[in-house]
Amino acid sequence: MFRTASRLLTVGVMAGAVAVAGIGTASAKSTIDIQVGPRSQHVGQWFGVHGAGISDSTGLQRFCVQERYGSSGAWQTTWCGRIVDSTRQEATAYGSVRAGHLGTLELRGVLQEVQHPWGGRTWQLAETAPVTVHVVR
Repeated sequence: MFRTASRLLTVGVMAGAVAVAGIGTASAKSTIDIQVGPRSQHVGQWFGVHGAGISDSTGLQRFCVQERYGSSGAWQTTWCGRIVDSTRQEATAYGSVRAGHLGTLELRGVLQEVQHPWGGRTWQLAETAPVTVHVVR
């Protein structure tokens, strides 16, 4: 009887290891969208930006708007919407961006998962394709 119990325990542990290994291969699906006001702006003008996003990853999420001048370089977060519980609603953000100087301004929306309701560590879940705004005199 001792040998039978030992064999059952070994099989149970192996089945558990296989089930846990399969969990890591799934990926979360996200829907994210950003809309920008007129695509041509004068230097110093403010224009509207709004976006929304949701992921099937449960937890706290927020939508942020990032910008950069030109088509390369680092993205900088301009502002973020409020933190929401993704099981109840989608993350949204509405605000304005100022055309700082001449050239091409790129904007994108980013959906982030947030560690705590008051902020903390963030993980990027999804991003939109860049939207180009031409800044003229």
